Amino acid sequence: MHEAVRAAVQKYVDGCAAADAERVRDAFDDHAVMWGYLGADYVTMSGADFAANVVGTAQPAGSGYSSEIHSIEIVGDVASAVLDERGFLGADFRNFFGLIRRGGEWRITSKVFTTV
Repeated sequence: MHEAVRAAVQKYVDGCAAADAERVRDAFDDHAVMWGYLGADYVTMSGADFAANVVGTAQPAGSGYSSEIHSIEIVGDVASAVLDERGFLGADFRNFFGLIRRGGEWRITSKVFTTV
């Protein structure tokens, strides 16, 4: 089961790295929301808006981008994962994802993030 959650987070990572808005949108649940900090600035938006307006307008990340999934915890049909990204849109991020399994598929329902 950990591999299925890891694959859902990896879909997000692969989409961000490739600037593939459709792949990132598909990693998120239709009602997903994200909150966090870009430096001192508080930001919130839906997962769909992030895919379209951030990832969809970005260039592919290139060789300076890397990511690492630090932890995954699963209880029934809910999970959490912690992801570090380096060199994404010129910054380094720590992401805390909430995921849910519905219809047998894991999707990101929430993302809380900060630049590091």
